[in-house]
Amino acid sequence: MKTNNFNLWLRLTVGSAIGAIIYHFSSGRKTEKLRKMVHMRNRIKESENKGEIYTLSANARR
Repeated sequence: MKTNNFNLWLRLTVGSAIGAIIYHFSSGRKTEKLRKMVHMRNRIKESENKGEIYTLSANARR
């Protein structure tokens, strides 16, 4: 079981590294579109997190 678990993590790590390298160095239209989408989702998540923090702090003040 430990060997299978190790192989899984090794494959996930190598796959993620290869994907990150390809994403970083590719310069096509689809890649630019993907980058914009990723940045937009990150901004949305940040704004949701800030809103949640403000709500929690307002509730804590009550």
